[in-house]
Amino acid sequence: MITVTTNVDIFSTFQHALQPLTIKPLQIVLAYSGGLDSHVLLHLLARYQQLYPQHDYLAVHVHHGLSDNADTWLTHCQLTAAALGINFFAEKVVLNVGSRESLEAQARTARYQAIAKHLNDGSLLLLGQHLDDQLETFLLQLKRGAGVKGLSAMAAQMPFSLQASCQIVRPLLTHPQQMLVDYASQAQLSWVEDESNNDQSYDRNFLRHQIIPSLKQRWPSIAHAVHRSAELCAEQQALADEIAQLDLVTCEHTLAGLKIVELAKLSKIRRNNVIRFWLAAQQLPMPSRHHLDKVWLEVVNAADDANPQLSWQAGQFRRYQGVLYNQQQYAALKDVVITLEHTQSQRIALPDNIGTLHLQGSIQDSIQGKSGVDSSNAIDDDDSGYCVKAPLADDKVTIRFRGEGKCHPIGRNGSRSIKKLYQEYQVAPWLRDRIPLIYYGEELVCAVGLWICKGYEAQEGLCWHVTRER
Repeated sequence: MITVTTNVDIFSTFQHALQPLTIKPLQIVLAYSGGLDSHVLLHLLARYQQLYPQHDYLAVHVHHGLSDNADTWLTHCQLTAAALGINFFAEKVVLNVGSRESLEAQARTARYQAIAKHLNDGSLLLLGQHLDDQLETFLLQLKRGAGVKGLSAMAAQMPFSLQASCQIVRPLLTHPQQMLVDYASQAQLSWVEDESNNDQSYDRNFLRHQIIPSLKQRWPSIAHAVHRSAELCAEQQALADEIAQLDLVTCEHTLAGLKIVELAKLSKIRRNNVIRFWLAAQQLPMPSRHHLDKVWLEVVNAADDANPQLSWQAGQFRRYQGVLYNQQQYAALKDVVITLEHTQSQRIALPDNIGTLHLQGSIQDSIQGKSGVDSSNAIDDDDSGYCVKAPLADDKVTIRFRGEGKCHPIGRNGSRSIKKLYQEYQVAPWLRDRIPLIYYGEELVCAVGLWICKGYEAQEGLCWHVTRER
């Protein structure tokens, strides 16, 4: 039995942070390095497990191999978790020491990727950051010239970027590290000390050892004040995101671009805001304000007969028929053919992160669940799409990404080459091999999201709909 009679407030904070999120049984995962902060969190989690045993508890330790003591730390973590009755798993990762990316950034990315493997749908991922970490993060972002998004620093609760159904929770973010030290001492905890924390060539360690002690000596409550500022910045960012979401509805083009005519109606601040929001939705890094100015001047406002391109770290900004795109390096899909085993309701993952192709079979089939098809795969009733005639019994249904020859879309006069149709439908050249094409045998039936070929239109049959990755 774990009993700690002192520092009740720190467990109370932990409990109050988790209780609203753990109404139903779920998985709670701790990122456990073995250091002071995560060890305190592990001890608190063990106390929480005694009160709420209905949940699935797990501590995950990531072995980076950067320290000569890494194996010793792993053993310590394994034994400590076992002593506290918490399930434990270790992941070993290999970092590219010669990479241009900082070792700290590599380690963080690898750590999150390793932990993500162990999360279930709806899991909570607990991190041990505290108030002093928040102060360090804020100052680092300030040094980089960040805006309100960067100055929001760390959130007490947020979606996990690698698994959106999961939440990152920082239960002790409002407590200074000294409270964790006091708790660990009084509970007689033993933790590992990472020697790299004393290496002041790292900016965070320089702040921790050289700058922050002086700031606290002058202004003892500075960490709390900075936390309030971070929360205010987070509120401003949330407001900016709400405005950007509204603007994106107006500005977003069907094929992953932004309509220039709609962007031009916005103020510069609001225009840059929606472009950043659009890029963030694709999990891309943020361009600088100077770079966004160049996008508008050199790409959007280039001569009408120009083919402007502006390279940056996450692709190329390009303009095509009134639409602003960020072109990325796409896989060659011209030879990719997906053959369907059946034409009942299903979701089909498209290659190269294009998105998901939804097929809604006949209503009767989806109700009765014929052929043993899992009806949970059916798309929602309110999903709309391109409805085409059902194939004949001997027709092989395939999905392709490179069309040849001519096609006669319904509502158009005569046939045209597929290349010409792509031009008329304003599909940028680099996106044309990313349009799902439905074939019955060797006959093109429809280009999903663009047109249905004459002779295949129908009120009821197969309904195709694509949801694209941003």
